Amino acid sequence: MESIYVGLLYIAIAVAVKFYPGLLAGYNSLSNSDKENAEANGLPTFTAIVFGIMGMISITAHFAAIWLNQPSLSNIFILVTIVGMLVLIVVGNILVNNRTR
Repeated sequence: MESIYVGLLYIAIAVAVKFYPGLLAGYNSLSNSDKENAEANGLPTFTAIVFGIMGMISITAHFAAIWLNQPSLSNIFILVTIVGMLVLIVVGNILVNNRTR
């Protein structure tokens, strides 16, 4: 059941980050030109998409665990969290540092 809660939390974070990009770690410490650059490159949208996918995978894993009768599969949200954060860190830095014209 905790995977459903974690999934809903990720989806709520996705919606919040899309509308309030200042919630992203380190976003407020960027200079104004870097903030504009990050928004032009789609950092808030990308972050919202990744958190949404993480939430959907966590919720889907819970129901797949019930369907397959394997309760250990519902703990996949831990792996989803680790992989999602790695993707966000690597691609987020690329989106912040990639200059637009």
